[in-house]
Amino acid sequence: MSTFDGLRRVFRVAGIRRDVKTDVEEELDFHFQMTIEELESQGMTSAAARTEAYRRFGDVRRYRKTLERTDRKKVNMDRLTESLFVFRQNVGYSLRGMGRSPGFTIAVIATLALGIGANATMFGIIDRLLLQPPAHVADAGQVRRLSAHGHWNSGEAFDFTYLSYPDFTDWQAAESFASVAAYSQDEWTIGRGDGAARVSVGLASGTFFQLLGVQPQLGRFYGPAEDQPGQSQVAVLSYGYWQRQFGGDASVLGRALDCGRGSYTVIGVAPEGFTGLELDAVDVWLPLEAFFVEAGSDNRRDRRTSYWLHIIARLNSGVDLAAAAAEATHLHRAGRAEVIDAGRYGRGDARIAVSPIQTARGPQASQESIVSRWLAGVSLVVLLIACANVANLLLARAARRKKEIAVRLALGISRRRLIGELLTDSVMLAMFGGAAALLIAWWGGEVVRTVLLPDVAWVDSPVDSRVLVFTTALALLTGLMAGLVPALQASRPSLTSELKEGAREGRARRSGTRLALLVAQGALSVVLLVGAGLVVRSLQRAESIDLGLVPDGVLVARLELKAGDPAREEVNRIHERGLERLRAMPAVERASVGGGIPFMWGSIADLYVPGFDSLPSVARPGPFIDAVWPDYFATMGSAVLRGRDFSEADYAGSMRVAVVNEAMARGLWGDEDPLGKCLQIGSDNAECTYVVGVVANRRHHNLLRQEWVYFIPLTQANDLWPVALFVRGTGDQNQLAAMVRRELMADDEAVRYAVVAPLQDIIDPKLRYFRLGATMFTVFGLLALLVAGLGLFSVLAFNIAQRTHEIGVRTALGASSGGIVKLVMRQALSLTAIGLAIGLAIAFVAAGTLQPVLYETSPRDPLVLIGVGLTLLLVSVVAAALPASRAARIDPIAALRSE
Repeated sequence: MSTFDGLRRVFRVAGIRRDVKTDVEEELDFHFQMTIEELESQGMTSAAARTEAYRRFGDVRRYRKTLERTDRKKVNMDRLTESLFVFRQNVGYSLRGMGRSPGFTIAVIATLALGIGANATMFGIIDRLLLQPPAHVADAGQVRRLSAHGHWNSGEAFDFTYLSYPDFTDWQAAESFASVAAYSQDEWTIGRGDGAARVSVGLASGTFFQLLGVQPQLGRFYGPAEDQPGQSQVAVLSYGYWQRQFGGDASVLGRALDCGRGSYTVIGVAPEGFTGLELDAVDVWLPLEAFFVEAGSDNRRDRRTSYWLHIIARLNSGVDLAAAAAEATHLHRAGRAEVIDAGRYGRGDARIAVSPIQTARGPQASQESIVSRWLAGVSLVVLLIACANVANLLLARAARRKKEIAVRLALGISRRRLIGELLTDSVMLAMFGGAAALLIAWWGGEVVRTVLLPDVAWVDSPVDSRVLVFTTALALLTGLMAGLVPALQASRPSLTSELKEGAREGRARRSGTRLALLVAQGALSVVLLVGAGLVVRSLQRAESIDLGLVPDGVLVARLELKAGDPAREEVNRIHERGLERLRAMPAVERASVGGGIPFMWGSIADLYVPGFDSLPSVARPGPFIDAVWPDYFATMGSAVLRGRDFSEADYAGSMRVAVVNEAMARGLWGDEDPLGKCLQIGSDNAECTYVVGVVANRRHHNLLRQEWVYFIPLTQANDLWPVALFVRGTGDQNQLAAMVRRELMADDEAVRYAVVAPLQDIIDPKLRYFRLGATMFTVFGLLALLVAGLGLFSVLAFNIAQRTHEIGVRTALGASSGGIVKLVMRQALSLTAIGLAIGLAIAFVAAGTLQPVLYETSPRDPLVLIGVGLTLLLVSVVAAALPASRAARIDPIAALRSE
């Protein structure tokens, strides 16, 4: 053991990696040997000295562990100090570099801000739709949504996310569920006269709040005992409504709330942000029993064909999902045994799905949530394009610094240290881009929320803590992704060639990596533009659908009646009085009454047609039935193609008559004359209802699907009551709506409030997701095209700068300006053509995955593919124009002297 080995622990060179365990072993061995030598110098034998040394040292294992622990702490602290010192140096170097190249810095930060900002914006939407559980729900994983799935006799699948009240009562007996609850949402009127206002009402069973485990902000929630016929009518306010209408006053408890056709006592306030299990805002929560009071009828309490409720359940502890679904399926089929045996509920293979409570993750996700997922994927592609663009810019800057880097490597800087420095530079740029992205996410989040999900109750900021963490992590990852390849390439220069002074080559070396990144940008841009073109085509075709009616100029007026339970005859008289007053208004051209509202409120009744064992599958779901008054078709703009409209002669007790739409007539009787054909409504032994007319194909429930719809006179309907008045008028619709509302509420004590709105306002939300998809796909596609165009411009501009000497030689040897322009354009178009070919190939192969968000549009539409190709070629020409012009103006003498 040398003295140097023992002193190495004291005189270390900073930065040398050390093995703590080996150091401790060597140190202990050094001291042990020194003790033995000292004892031997005092006259002891070697054996005695060794024995005495062991005695003096005692428990060596304990000393070793203590020393190892002490040394490890010191080594880790030294390494941390050194890493922080290096990091500080790298950050300072990066900031100085940004200051020296402000144009480059701004270009990189702006590019990354767009890519990261798009993803941060969409993450905020997806997080609310798919990731976060509903607010204030305890142990949300145990709460499940129930829905029915099966097949009609034709083999076509059906999915029911709305279920009936008898289903709710059936599942309360399930042993797999600790509790079952049902709820629905509607709009009711609060107040009377001019002070009345429409509010969103949550109708929930008495088990609802207890099942979710939510705690009230103020007061208490109602329970099962208060959700019974004849019990006291109570209400729970949402936190937002409590703040808006009552200023957060705690004395609101006990106040009477004049809501709908009844008066309800406020007993509690829900916590802030609680909207139940849906995303839509709720102002007031009422017991489910209140619905039957409002409807003035219990007909939905016992009808299994009335689908209007969401049903949820909390699983008992230890219950397997498959077992819970099997028990729920058994109870569901048992309750429908009669209709299953009669073949009126499909094949009898209906099963119950026990799904997550987030609607967007459920078995029938909304079109908006599907489009949101697509947009999240699209924003990720935009980020990849931005990363490729930034990587190209970093490669260009590294190419300009080749000699500097070669000198530093020759002077002894390690390759690892150099890579760390270059990666720190790219990460710093990305973090600044992430900071700018938060501003984009703040603004873009508000815009996308308004356009994408205007009905969602957004209680938090577009940039909350989760979005902030996501953006920071994404910026860090983006910086590493964009900077890794440039850092690796820049750290391996050819020292010999780069350090040669005055070295000159006839042609500048081209970077295959940069060209590959440029091609990748073009290919990804093509994919996004193809998607945008397809969705825009779908929107155009959806907007041109023949609805079988003309919504422009039509108002829908729904009457809310005052407390009481008016008989059917009285409801008819109230609507008849309103109809007479409306028809007398100068601005009203036509008016009528209907028992349903297109695309909002429809009914299905058991229908039997002589000669058919069952209706064709095309009728499912349906056929839809609507009961109307005379002049209805003219008011709605529906053409009667054959036969006649209803008249005053079609009263109760006269021959029962019906009008069918053209699709239903052709589907049932083909080329035969449908007039005089028999329909049996309600049962197979019902009195014949004779077809007296055929109207143009009418969309009633689904805007994008041809449906079977038939109509009967309201005076001959047994179960359908007047639901709305339909008014076709002239002039400004908003002004006319206000006039119609005042007229319907004037001098009629039975009418509490009239809800009047344009029919177009009911139809527009059905196309909202198409407009959203078309707008956002186009925005992201154009953004990708812009980034790709800038990438092509930067590559060409850098190549021109690198090839200044070569172009000067070409010009000196006689090359014309036009020839130089062609040279640059040829390079740009060749790169664009390669990217276009790859992008079109990807779009062609992956086109089928976009089919769920398309309507009557082929995912391989040739017009879209051709249009995208021409657009990308045009952008490449524009991007190459300036570099080509600059190349053509290079002075050969100045170029030759510059080297």
